[in-house]
Amino acid sequence: MTSIDFQYPTLFDFPPFFTRQITDSTWKSQVSQWETFILDYTRQKHLFRLELHHATSPGGIEIFENKKINRRLSFETLQDIIEEMTLKGTAEWEGGSKGPKSEALIYWHTPEEWANLVWNWINETGQNNQIVTYYEIAHGELSEGQDFFEIDKTLLNKALQILVKRGTAQIFKGTDEDSMGIKFFGSQ
Repeated sequence: MTSIDFQYPTLFDFPPFFTRQITDSTWKSQVSQWETFILDYTRQKHLFRLELHHATSPGGIEIFENKKINRRLSFETLQDIIEEMTLKGTAEWEGGSKGPKSEALIYWHTPEEWANLVWNWINETGQNNQIVTYYEIAHGELSEGQDFFEIDKTLLNKALQILVKRGTAQIFKGTDEDSMGIKFFGSQ
């Protein structure tokens, strides 16, 4: 997909959109607009994580810079936006809340939703009561066209752990992460 495929909000050409607003109510509105923008963009571009330094640097991720109005979102403002998203459950800091806040998983689907998508796909493709590798789920021919095709390994693992906790799956260790298997039990 090219950048012209993505629908930019009208606020994208409004210079204050790229500057952290000091009034609390204006900031909350700004965060909400950025959250929607980030989630829409990452969904369309099939991105699962953001590295904030890269995203906000010149030539980084296109949505954080508007060359037409000569504005770029700062690393610190993006950090604050992602922090607000973590409170809403639409993002999670890589390494948890105690680590450096420079990389985040973006939840255009929550781990619970990813788990449901994988579970439904397993049942629709008749793979229940079989062992399927992580690689087959994330990169296999049967998964092409699914939202989780080429899913980030951390996100896939979170989704599969949810299925394990539900008692509908069991993970089997492999020689590496891609060869790890998961057996899905029956249908839900």
